[in-house]
Amino acid sequence: MRGLLAVVDPLARPASLRSLGSTRLPSFLLAGWAVLALLCGGCASRAAGPVRDRFPLDPREGLTSASGGSVERGWLALEAGEIARARAEFERESSEPSRRAASIGIIETLVLEKRPADAAARCAEVLSEGEATVPLWTACGEAYAGSGDPIRAYELYDRAASRAPTRRGVAERADELRAPATSAVLSSAEEAASAGRREQARARLGQALAWNPGDAEVLVRVAEVECSAGEKDSALRYYRDALALGGLDDAARRRAGDLALEMGDYSMAVTVFDSLAIRDPGSRDRAAEARLAFRIDNWPDVERQAARARRLTRASAALLAWWMFPEVRDARVRSGVVASDVLERRDSRVMMRAVSLGLLDVDSETHRARPDGPLTRAAAAQLMLRLAHLLGGAGGAGGAAGCLSAPAPSARAGGEAVRLATRCGLLSESGGAVVGGPEMTRGLDRLRSARALGEAASHD
Repeated sequence: MRGLLAVVDPLARPASLRSLGSTRLPSFLLAGWAVLALLCGGCASRAAGPVRDRFPLDPREGLTSASGGSVERGWLALEAGEIARARAEFERESSEPSRRAASIGIIETLVLEKRPADAAARCAEVLSEGEATVPLWTACGEAYAGSGDPIRAYELYDRAASRAPTRRGVAERADELRAPATSAVLSSAEEAASAGRREQARARLGQALAWNPGDAEVLVRVAEVECSAGEKDSALRYYRDALALGGLDDAARRRAGDLALEMGDYSMAVTVFDSLAIRDPGSRDRAAEARLAFRIDNWPDVERQAARARRLTRASAALLAWWMFPEVRDARVRSGVVASDVLERRDSRVMMRAVSLGLLDVDSETHRARPDGPLTRAAAAQLMLRLAHLLGGAGGAGGAAGCLSAPAPSARAGGEAVRLATRCGLLSESGGAVVGGPEMTRGLDRLRSARALGEAASHD
């Protein structure tokens, strides 16, 4: 710059020119030097410093029209922290080419004066007309953030960050606004889903997912909204994706496992509850239930239908004992009890084995085992207690110790048998007079597990 000024400084012209003495230089040459000097002086006065990357930004940035002196003075005042003087300068600008830059500057000053609602009102007008720039988006983003509209604030900052990818401060502020915006949009989706506005809810959920790709916590929130709206298949998919990403807390994983169990995704349920049970003993029963459900899902049709029946028949109970315990199939039969109403049945072998082993009673007068009759709670309790006795003290292990090992379980009456089976965890504490397939299958599975634990303990 000094070399350039030396060229245009008449006092510093070369000796060849000074030797002309009083000789006048051509007027056009003097005029050219004067113009060049003015241009260089302007360049020197506007030498750019480092570009700001955080609000507030120079309101002239990105505008193609020229800006007047008031806008420049307003920006200099704003940079100096003189907010009132800056707004006065911006409001003084009336020339059309500079009016938009001044409007952006006024929005910035209103935000800095803690008047976000007034700034947002200005934004509604300025955003709807003319050029959109990074300073305008950031100023209005701050206005909407301050006036309680994080969704709109993040949308504007996200545009600004996309337009100016090298402005780290703009990108960081966009990231700060993403979390409250996501929370707000998910709350809006939940309200829409509760009101039956499914399309609006779905659009909001898609918005949250687009803003947070690969975020497990957001996937969980989306799953919960879908679940509350009754869209359980969709909710399960989002839970599955969230689990694959990892990092979920135990409560979220437990909800995912519960839904998987409810929806029949037993493989997922087993994975979730087995991992929880490692450090949470309270999840062990749920893990066992998931493993049993997984096994049942792979059983033959008849056995699977019995395990899931709402009201279990006596024949179905005999079938479950036959299927789940090889000891029932292989046991020697010494009893000569015969039930006349099972001889012509397709499942006569199963029923005769249950009757012969004493698992099911036969009426002494009619000689009928009532295979199609409902399985009462007393009959279910007696079946499991007698089966435990048949297995040779299965109750001598684990939580059933001192429970199923009591002598002569076959002699226990109905009410006493129910109380004992309940205390041993084979039947639920609350239930109707008739036992369903899930409850009976759980009881038999616990009995089988106790048997396995008892054998392991005896080897030790």
